[in-house]
Amino acid sequence: MTSTFHGLEIGRRSLYTQQTALSTTGHNIANANTPGYSRQRVNMEATSSVTNPYQTGGSSSELGTGVSVESIERIRSEYLDTQYRGRNATLGSESMKLETLQQIEMMSAEPGENGLNASLNKLWSAFEDLSANPDSLAARSVVVSRAEEVLDKGKAFNKDLKNLSESLQSQTDAVLKDIESLSKQIDELNKEVVRTKGSNDIKDKRDMLIDELSSLVDVEVKEKSNGELEVKYDIADAKAGKLKGLRDSAELTENVQENLNAVFEKLAPEINKLAESGYSLVKVDGAMQTGKPLFDVTEGEESYLERISVNEEVKSNPANLAASSTQGTVSNGDLAAKISGLKNTSLSFDLAGSNDKVDATTNDFYSMLISDIGSKAQSAERTVANNDTVLQSIESNRLSISGVSLDEEMANLVQFQHAYNAAARYVSTTDEILDVIINRMGV
Repeated sequence: MTSTFHGLEIGRRSLYTQQTALSTTGHNIANANTPGYSRQRVNMEATSSVTNPYQTGGSSSELGTGVSVESIERIRSEYLDTQYRGRNATLGSESMKLETLQQIEMMSAEPGENGLNASLNKLWSAFEDLSANPDSLAARSVVVSRAEEVLDKGKAFNKDLKNLSESLQSQTDAVLKDIESLSKQIDELNKEVVRTKGSNDIKDKRDMLIDELSSLVDVEVKEKSNGELEVKYDIADAKAGKLKGLRDSAELTENVQENLNAVFEKLAPEINKLAESGYSLVKVDGAMQTGKPLFDVTEGEESYLERISVNEEVKSNPANLAASSTQGTVSNGDLAAKISGLKNTSLSFDLAGSNDKVDATTNDFYSMLISDIGSKAQSAERTVANNDTVLQSIESNRLSISGVSLDEEMANLVQFQHAYNAAARYVSTTDEILDVIINRMGV
């Protein structure tokens, strides 16, 4: 049999439920501009009914007991979260590679008058002029000057690449620390979720951290029965994310540096071999002396460009530079012409980062190296733009589901306010009925 105060209990439950809905709506409105906030919704359900004691008909029926809050649900799409994190990781790696390629392009100063290619052409032209004026000390001085310019450009590019490699390593170390820090924070929030039995706001914070982590390394997320999120990733074999991008960029930079050094490793010995096979303007007892090598290379573990320099003997006295292949013939510039001809001589290069060999002139090999960088940069730029567009689309879809719509919340506010007012009116009516029963009946 129902209690005399059954109606008051229904009213109380309704007031509490509608007040909870109003509070949740207010919470949504307050966090409309909070990054990472997911709107919340109160799920209501009818409470268990009881047998109607006043039924006189033959059919069975029960009397309702009101409403209760079944849950306060966080509106979020797990599918879109997975899509976002996967795309975010891809964008993280591709953006890092694009940034690196653009830096290398800027370092090379190609194409243009300030690039290495232009300096190489000036060196070949200087040897051509020397072949036309083999007895000219001034022409030899120009060759030395052009050789120094070529080395300066090569060394500067090599140093920039070395500094970039060191910077990439420092960034990699920093990213690894960030990954570790984010993982610890996610673990702490997992414990809070379990302790609070699923706090929606803590879950939002946790999801934000996972989104941030996904930009650094590709992640796999699975939810456990207790509400914890198991976040898996492989530091050693990252497939995407900034960590992957940094490692790829480091490898790319190393390959570019090796190929750059290969240009000089092939070119310098060829020039030196010819320079030492001829005769200079320096005479001893009337005989022309054998020419000195144009370049000097020291031993060491540093890169080739860090160990090569213009020969000090040639630098201090350009007359030591040979132009003739014939003893006693100062006017013969055939040797300088042969050195100039190296511009069109094909050499065999080992292509860094692969097992391929490339037969090309030094200019063509270097031009191929620069063109490859430019081509990869353009490709990376398109990839980044495409991934960014897709990521923004996914985020827009996430916000359409999880984001707070103030228009919708205002409509809910009016709806729950009316329901609350109606429940309050119901309680007043029930109170008046009970007043009649308690205070007036039998008087």
